[in-house]
Amino acid sequence: MRPSSRIQATLTVVTALLSASVHALPASRPGPALEAVQACATKSPGAACEFSHQTRALVGMCEAHEGEALACRPAPPSRPLSRKQTPEE
Repeated sequence: MRPSSRIQATLTVVTALLSASVHALPASRPGPALEAVQACATKSPGAACEFSHQTRALVGMCEAHEGEALACRPAPPSRPLSRKQTPEE
């Protein structure tokens, strides 16, 4: 086997191994909770929705993200007013 053929064969094997290991890794971000998907099963994108997950009741809007099913995306939590924003009494 010529040296260039050996290098090409080695690179092919390394590429295949790296590709297989990347596919074996868990997703970096899990998909939406089943309850969130079920909450939007009969709704359109942008529709208001609500669902319970673990011990919390969540309210949000139906949205679909890259390749995912339409799911209820909870509204961000409201932030408490800072001291400067506190209404005068």
